[in-house]
Amino acid sequence: MRIKLKSIAAALAVMLGLSGCSSQAEAVIDYQAEMVELLSGIRTYADSKRPGFQLIANGGSPLYLADNGNSAENAGRMLQIMDGQMAESVFYRWDTEQNCAVETDPDETAYFEYTLAVPRNAGLTVLSLDYVDSPEMEADSYKMNAGQGYLGWASYRRSLDEIPGAAPHGMNTGNIKSLKEARNYLVLLNPGRFKSRQDYLDKLAATYYDLLIVDLYYGSEPLTPEEVKALQHKPNGARRQVFAYMSVGEAETYRPYWQGSWGVKMPDWLAAKNDDWADNYKVKYWRPEWRQILYGSQEAYLDRILSAGFDGAFLDVVDAYWYFLNPQDETE
Repeated sequence: MRIKLKSIAAALAVMLGLSGCSSQAEAVIDYQAEMVELLSGIRTYADSKRPGFQLIANGGSPLYLADNGNSAENAGRMLQIMDGQMAESVFYRWDTEQNCAVETDPDETAYFEYTLAVPRNAGLTVLSLDYVDSPEMEADSYKMNAGQGYLGWASYRRSLDEIPGAAPHGMNTGNIKSLKEARNYLVLLNPGRFKSRQDYLDKLAATYYDLLIVDLYYGSEPLTPEEVKALQHKPNGARRQVFAYMSVGEAETYRPYWQGSWGVKMPDWLAAKNDDWADNYKVKYWRPEWRQILYGSQEAYLDRILSAGFDGAFLDVVDAYWYFLNPQDETE
């Protein structure tokens, strides 16, 4: 997942009136409204194909607030569009320079709590993902997340590439028929450490997590409806929820939609390369070319998720609008 603390710093700057100016070329675009419009289009399309399909946003929690240039209309629409909202590193984050987990700056934690209060109080499921490296951090993370009414997970792996050895926190053997009922969850987006596709699927199926958030693909092939259906049941046969990852704010060079010619001449709806994730490029997410990649045809990304039978989609990089509002922050 792609959220960075620089984005939170940018949000705080906007609150204080310190935001830099957008480029002249994009000055007429309301970046927040365009992100909400993209999410709304995904919601409407998914509902038309599969009523009851659920959506979780990762990042972008300020969109629930009617301030800092975001309209009351946008804030209200977000509550209608989303079923859940995730935030990463609310209490503990991974420090890449020190290569260890550290406590999140108190001001950043306070800002998270401020923005997440709206979806939480409106009845949306708020998921919080902390990165930890000790049992003490893990216990503290779960305690603080529970205190805020968040569905927490403390991960020892920043790369989100393995299944923890311990049982899920808040172990539950019962049926989970919607996101709202989940008491625990697992995010596993990079399955390359598993011996094989079958090993990966078997080990996921053997867990008792209420919610699995996984990639649509294993290698170059998407999960099949039969494979997804198997993951939707715990070892005792009880139902659980399985969501597929989909980035809405960045294009990924390893996805089927990526065209080799883009490495020679980039289409103008692609923006800067993400320095922290070398295989990702910022996208002008309001452009029809990107929306057509995401949904609306048999080969579109969301359509593949729907066809595979997932219960919902995990929409990453919702905070992409911060790049366009504060491009200088991304280059510091």
